[in-house]
Amino acid sequence: MLSALRSINMASRALGVVLFPLLLLGMRLWLAQIFLLAAALKLAAPGQPAPSSLYACFEGWLNAGSAAVMIVIWITVMGALLLAAGLATRLAALALAMVALAAFVFDAGAEQNFLWALMLGFVALLGAGPLSLDAAFRRGAGRNAIFGLLRLHAPLRLDRVRGIALLLLRLWLALVLLNAARAPSGASAVPQLLAPHAMAFGPPGEIMLMGLAVLAAVSLIPGLLVRPAAGLAALVVLAMALHAGRQETLYIAALLGILAGAGPGALALESALKLDRWPSFGLGEDEAAPHVVVVGAGFGGLATVFALMRHRCHITLIDRRNHHLFQPLLYQVATAALSPGDITLPVRALFRGQRNVRVLLGEVHRVDRTRRIVHLSDRTIAYDYLVIATGARTGYHGKAHWAPWAPGLKQIEDATHVRSRLLAAFEHAEDAETEDARRAWLTFVIVGAGPTGVEMAGALAELARHGLTGEFRHIDPASARIIVLNRGERCLAAFPPGCSRRTEDMLNALGVEVRHGAVLQSLDANGVVLADGSRIAARTVLWTAGVEASPAARWLGLEAGPGGRVPVTSRLSLEGDERVFVIGDTALAPDGKGGFAPGLAPAAKQQGAYAARVIAAAMAGRRPPRPFRYRHQGSLATIGRSSAVADFGWIRLSGAPAWWLWGLVHVGYLTGARNRIAVALQWFWAYITYHRSTRLITGSTTPTLGISPEGDNLKQALEI
Repeated sequence: MLSALRSINMASRALGVVLFPLLLLGMRLWLAQIFLLAAALKLAAPGQPAPSSLYACFEGWLNAGSAAVMIVIWITVMGALLLAAGLATRLAALALAMVALAAFVFDAGAEQNFLWALMLGFVALLGAGPLSLDAAFRRGAGRNAIFGLLRLHAPLRLDRVRGIALLLLRLWLALVLLNAARAPSGASAVPQLLAPHAMAFGPPGEIMLMGLAVLAAVSLIPGLLVRPAAGLAALVVLAMALHAGRQETLYIAALLGILAGAGPGALALESALKLDRWPSFGLGEDEAAPHVVVVGAGFGGLATVFALMRHRCHITLIDRRNHHLFQPLLYQVATAALSPGDITLPVRALFRGQRNVRVLLGEVHRVDRTRRIVHLSDRTIAYDYLVIATGARTGYHGKAHWAPWAPGLKQIEDATHVRSRLLAAFEHAEDAETEDARRAWLTFVIVGAGPTGVEMAGALAELARHGLTGEFRHIDPASARIIVLNRGERCLAAFPPGCSRRTEDMLNALGVEVRHGAVLQSLDANGVVLADGSRIAARTVLWTAGVEASPAARWLGLEAGPGGRVPVTSRLSLEGDERVFVIGDTALAPDGKGGFAPGLAPAAKQQGAYAARVIAAAMAGRRPPRPFRYRHQGSLATIGRSSAVADFGWIRLSGAPAWWLWGLVHVGYLTGARNRIAVALQWFWAYITYHRSTRLITGSTTPTLGISPEGDNLKQALEI
């Protein structure tokens, strides 16, 4: 019984995690505009009687138009502005609540003033929520001179009375609901405040709505299943309010929403029964809980951890780097459009509040599946379930010796190295002594015409033609020659032919040369040689022609499939070992349609969530879910300014609409609110000014050794 009640409560709480911040934001804006409008009406006619009941009482108490009334008005204005912004929210809400409460006390007939005071009081208790400036400045507000003053409300410790306040709110709302159900016609004072007008719904509707109201009230009084009961009651009252057309009824619905989001408080039956707590299985607690080890903090690994966090298990996340990288935008770092911090986020920051998740910095060397042990360079870790999501690295199709002269893009270090080489090429061209040397420095060859290749070509063309305009004296950066070498017959081979043709047209419009059927024979520091014997003199060559999986197959003692990927079953586990899962670019996973899942971020995220469901079912002793089936969500590629292609199967876009869609999707997929805001602002600034602010040459611009397939520790590292 208690387990079922806890499940219902946790489901409603999970829903509240999503909806409650939106309710707080809406309520803050709603109350702010009410107080701002009242102040504006009074300021427009300072010598006239107050048009709003909010100030009418003060004019009866004080002299009309006196300095005291004006002080109250300006306190209201400042408090409303801060409330709308979510800055010093508790202090602002408390000030406005005192104004509204005073208005109610001296003008007892204005019931809306009491409801405003009540709503503002709970905003002062609960804070502004995550959608506010308070949340953005939370960690630094008390440690600097600017925002420290905004924390004057902290010594009040309003949260100490939260339990009592929530108890009183529960009881009052329960009485409102019971009185409304007893006298729906509005015969008593409390139903007049609620104004349900339930009879207008007809006898069946009246009986149903009143029955729901009584049921919610019965749950609210003892404090049992408060969240679902208050949420249900809020919907009932909202339906009544929409029909009755009275704002006071909407305020009651908002207060019920507060109760549904904030929960019952400490003075409630469900708190005593511990039905209002998330399950916690932190390290050192519940040692019998299964141990899930996830290797790799890419899209697939994070999706697995996020899906398992609320289950009864310990989770250890291992990665050789301390950050999660948004790989689809690596080329923008390489072409100076974004900085490395814009597309990375520390892994530990993601799980700061999750006690059952442990993050380790380490490199995997071997997996003992018999003993269920993962061997790192300096320790061993036992597991009950293992998820390998170590991604892929740049693949040279057996030509690893080309890596020093043609770097790829898989890590943030690759992107900053490529950026330095690109920018240094223009610098060397500026001081080149011969025309041939200058042309070689201004010739850029991109090997591969997949999404990364065409996006890199478009971004590089934008940089040369707009980002560097007027900055050199001996060269014209716009004269740079950008060549894309494609072994196949069309760009973006995974897209429909129409998208490929449109992509090539947009590349040509940017001055990019595309050569199809170009088979690379050799390359060195001075250029490339094609299979037909022709040579292209170029001092900068970039590789986007393929990837290969991390060495996970070797760790597991298995024979790798095509591209070094590990073959897995339809449930993403190893054949004969249902406790080891391989997902993402590392896995050769069936897509459920007769083919294999692509090496894309959406596929990795879907596989991570699916592997978590299989593990959760196994831990709970339930039947596993149906075999994995990949759901294609569409393909996007951007070529340059206002140029992109999008393929969703049923609809295809190109040009500016596809470009805007591409931007929205990529900003939405970024991890962390700060990264989303920073990237959106940088793109907007670059769009209106053509300026790129991260044109930094850092480190060495000479070719790196890259990742060789033999005898190097890097090949054993986790390539996410």
